[in-house]
Order: sequence, then structure tokens, then C-alpha cells
Amino acid sequence: MAMRSLFLIIFLFVTLVVPVISVAQPMGRGMYQGPPYGHYCPGMQWGPYGVRKPVGTIEQAKRVIETYLSGNSRGLTVGNITEKNWYFEAEILDRDKTVIDRVIVDKRSGRIRSIY
Repeated sequence: MAMRSLFLIIFLFVTLVVPVISVAQPMGRGMYQGPPYGHYCPGMQWGPYGVRKPVGTIEQAKRVIETYLSGNSRGLTVGNITEKNWYFEAEILDRDKTVIDRVIVDKRSGRIRSIY
């Protein structure tokens, strides 16, 4: 009888308590909220993280980032842009002209991503 009770307690623990403890992430708070500066740009040439074509000049990179940032309501703008071998590196500025992020635009794919 004691063995049966012990088995029942272990069974209930494993089936009821362990699944609750092992939940990796709760639903609701902490869920993926989307891209950091708003949603991606409209149009067939755009993906969730930038334009889907090569970007060859600093002016093109600036337009790509400005279009990407146009969906946000925080007044973010593009700061200095420098050209590297494989990408363009740009500062993202807030309303006070403080650098809050640095992003790169891949020259071959047009993908935008944060490097912070």
C-alpha cells in the first residue's frame, strides 16, 4: 500500500508540477515584439530587415535606413554613415541627437541589423 501511494505521488508530481516548472517562456509579457524600430517597410522589394537588393552607395544606404525608420513614432533619424568593405555602418539618433544604436547595411543583400 505504501509503495502504491509513493508511486501515485511521484506520478502526480511528474505530470502536474514538472511541466509547470519547465516552461521556457511565459505567454504574454516578454514575447517577441517585432523589429526594434517599428515594422518593416512596405512593398515587394522589402523584407523584415531591409531591402532585398544590393546597396552600393552611402546615399542608397541612408535612404534604406530612413525608409526603415519611417515606421517608428520615436523620431529616430540617421546620423553619420561610414563605408566599410562589406557594409555601411550608420548611427541611429534619437530626438536629442544622441546615438542610441549603430546599424549596418550589408552591401550585397541590403539587410539592416544592429551591431550593439
